Amino acid sequence: MKTKYIVLIISGVLLLLLILLILVLLLLPKDKKIENVTHLRFSYTTGYHMNASVLYEIDLIDDKYILKVKPTDLPEESAKEIELNKKQVLEIENKLNEYHVSRWNNFHKNNQYVLDGDSFSINIKSNDLEISASGYMMWPNNYREVRSYLDTTLGSLYKEE
Repeated sequence: MKTKYIVLIISGVLLLLLILLILVLLLLPKDKKIENVTHLRFSYTTGYHMNASVLYEIDLIDDKYILKVKPTDLPEESAKEIELNKKQVLEIENKLNEYHVSRWNNFHKNNQYVLDGDSFSINIKSNDLEISASGYMMWPNNYREVRSYLDTTLGSLYKEE
């Protein structure tokens, strides 16, 4: 008799765990493919002094991709505009997809215990997708990889100009 109840309890617990697992999988953010970007704005701070921020902004204007770059420690007036070709933008979209940036949507987290930390924000728009995320001393998955990639790929274009 006791074994019957033990089997029922274990079966109930396993069923409950299975239901919880299914719910978690259904509620996890799904990847949406980033493609045909019309606007991308990524910025972050690099310290606490004047001009301690970086900006990369891409806009599709009259069928041309215009990149605005402002490196750290330079004033806003020093920002440069550079035309990108479609191949460059596709490479950026592929890298954002590789790092699952669409899962960042609605990530808006702040560490309330830090008073002089760093922050970031990102906004991406296409015809059928909009992603918005920001953080203050809190970062989504793959943040450092995305930042490093954009610094290398887009930041280097400022130096080439």
